[in-house]
Amino acid sequence: MDVAMPTRTTAPLPARVIPPRHYSDPVIFEQEKARIFRRSWMFVGFADDLGGNNDFITAEIAGTSVLVQNFDGELRAFHNVCTHRASLIHLKPCGNGKPVCPYHGWVFNRDGVPVGIPGNKEFFGFDDEARRRLALPRFEVATRGRFVFVRLEPGGPGLEEQLGAYGALLDHVSTLFVEKIDENRLPWAANWKTGVESVLEVYHVDATHPETFKQFTKKVWNCSYEKEHSRGTTHLSDGSVKWWDGVVARLGLPRSEQYRDYDHFFIFPNLAIGLTHGGLMSVQTYDPLDAERCSLHFRLFLGETSKPQTRGGPVRRAVEDNLRGFNARVLDEDRVVSEAAHHGMKQMRQPAVPGWCEERIHAFHDAYLTRMGE
Repeated sequence: MDVAMPTRTTAPLPARVIPPRHYSDPVIFEQEKARIFRRSWMFVGFADDLGGNNDFITAEIAGTSVLVQNFDGELRAFHNVCTHRASLIHLKPCGNGKPVCPYHGWVFNRDGVPVGIPGNKEFFGFDDEARRRLALPRFEVATRGRFVFVRLEPGGPGLEEQLGAYGALLDHVSTLFVEKIDENRLPWAANWKTGVESVLEVYHVDATHPETFKQFTKKVWNCSYEKEHSRGTTHLSDGSVKWWDGVVARLGLPRSEQYRDYDHFFIFPNLAIGLTHGGLMSVQTYDPLDAERCSLHFRLFLGETSKPQTRGGPVRRAVEDNLRGFNARVLDEDRVVSEAAHHGMKQMRQPAVPGWCEERIHAFHDAYLTRMGE
């Protein structure tokens, strides 16, 4: 296989590799929830869905259901579980409405306190102090650009410190990529780390994506690092550049002048952002469901057109259909090999042996093992 070596911008990374049992052991998964997912600022959605009073979004962070709600312009985050009898409160990924439990109608206020309890006087007799003791657990929430983050466990570095220089990236893409053209959640029968690893290198492209991603890029890529995060830049093929230049011109799409190749950013522990020739943004999270399953949540964005007459037109529809179809094919190809790798990892005794053409995996493993205290 003809693969060009990446250009390193750092010294060789230490060869610390995640042990095989970490990909399927439920005890390890519980440790990950406590040491990584509860202590990290986790991306949960976009401020686009939180612009009005009582707008809300929900998310699952490693088994913890979270709601983020707009209370008269202020975003607050709570455990999305009623303190009466444990029903989820908001059942949709996003919407508008007060926090009202659908099971028995308990209503919660901006402090998470149940202020509306049907039959309280007859059946419960809760006074104000008792109601406050039944308040929803509150979580930290912060934004960068249009990206919304939640941290379950208070304390530790702020969002700006966690993101480092990549905070500016989120500001930049937030101003450009505002038109969502696709979104879905795909179940993968694989550990979340296996999913993450599938986007951190292009060594697999020839074998896994011979008719898709291989045709889209050249065999040259550069890697760089920011704290626990990483970036990989892959040069686009001449045909891809020509196609994108034509699309941008014909549809009047804005694009980033900073990122004109295929620029892929990974923000630890599970957020991946891909920029294609500065004209398309893909946002993906590999959300853990349990030790052996994850959910790939993806969104595709274009910029706002300067030619509104193209909206809904045949060319615009064809371009969007092309992008959605290409993305779906690539993700399904990644799913197949990731599920195969997960199944095989359960039978392994020795760790994997990633090469330097997979150096971003080394960085991911190093950050993971450091967080896990190993």
